[in-house]
Amino acid sequence: MDECGLHTKWTGDNYCINPPTPDKGFQVHIGPTNYDNPESKFVMQPGTEIVESYTATSGNKQDVYYYWRQYRMRPGTHHMILTSGGLNGHRIGGAQNLAYDNPDRGEIPQENQDVGMKLAANTPLNINLHYMNFTDKPILKEVWINVWYRDASDVKEAANEMYSFAPMNVAPGQHVVLRGVCPVNGAGRILTLYGHRHANNRRFSVWRERAGQKDLVYEDYHWEDPLILQYSSVEKNAPPDAAMKMPGGWDGPLDVMPGDNMAFECEIVNMSNKTFFGANEAKTDEMCIMIGDTVKTVVSNVCSYTTSLVTSATN
Repeated sequence: MDECGLHTKWTGDNYCINPPTPDKGFQVHIGPTNYDNPESKFVMQPGTEIVESYTATSGNKQDVYYYWRQYRMRPGTHHMILTSGGLNGHRIGGAQNLAYDNPDRGEIPQENQDVGMKLAANTPLNINLHYMNFTDKPILKEVWINVWYRDASDVKEAANEMYSFAPMNVAPGQHVVLRGVCPVNGAGRILTLYGHRHANNRRFSVWRERAGQKDLVYEDYHWEDPLILQYSSVEKNAPPDAAMKMPGGWDGPLDVMPGDNMAFECEIVNMSNKTFFGANEAKTDEMCIMIGDTVKTVVSNVCSYTTSLVTSATN
């Protein structure tokens, strides 16, 4: 597939995206060079699951600012994490959905016109990928990431990645609510928010806590294709409906202040015969991670955590 829109025998051709022109941005592509006879490392057999990392170099030949990022992944991809440097380097972005634009459709809201993130020239990149093939046929492993530049003269506010990983210890048969409370450092806004979790998660919720008031800003019930909320003047977010298990959250820009907390919960049911401890296996272990973008503020990843036992029965 030299360009998107052509057809191969593999599921997911529709997720391919063409790269920006070199003056507008660059693309990171992880995948085969020949779709008729792909390299074996990009073919995944039925009943397998793997987490692996690839390296690349950013396409910018000089220091740039960026904001709009596009992620596309073939079916079977559970997550993609893009970092500068090594696996534990600075997060540039990531996705759990097969198709995700940040911001949506590349439409930058008026209040975010001066937002950007800096990227040094020729930055070493790490792309961490989690694949799972629960089908009865081989699948192709492939992702496309577009990073779009911003004019440096327009950027006045630095955006940051929010990433809070709750420790996991859920025994067989337990039904628990795992809660994290993360302090806000500085006045600013939450730009995007979603929760990374696995198949044993029933609910992922986030509140903004301020002076005794708790505003539910995010709630979702679908682990495999999680809701991603963007808080801005151009997005219209529906309220959640717990009774109908309908996801939703805060509508409009979401401000935060010093003294606020971002608190998140994972409701988890362990129907297996092993303890969940935060491993990558999508069906036989579990994770609880709050992820998003902020501007003019940092949500600490040094949080307090509690686990409440709902029941020890497997219901």
